[in-house]
Amino acid sequence: MVGQTNLFDDVLKEDERFVIVVQSLEDKQGKLVKRTLREYPSLEHDQMVPLFEHLKDVYLNEPFEPGQSAYIITVYTNLDYSADNIYALVKRNHGMHEWTHTAK
Repeated sequence: MVGQTNLFDDVLKEDERFVIVVQSLEDKQGKLVKRTLREYPSLEHDQMVPLFEHLKDVYLNEPFEPGQSAYIITVYTNLDYSADNIYALVKRNHGMHEWTHTAK
């Protein structure tokens, strides 16, 4: 796997809590929209890491529905969730069998 999912580990607070959001990127009447599939709020770091890895495994093999082009798994810090500051993001595009990683 290529990418960097732990870019901000050195600046996270010990008691930081996380939200994981799983979304689907879909074509709805010619418009590209994100639909939230799952949301896992208020996770501690030791809960977030294995859940994040598990979700990557699950959605790596999940088939795409018609009009769907990607699965997106985003991890936010609880405090920054409403501000949309991203801790880590992985995305699997239609036809791909691996994840791309970005941080913002």
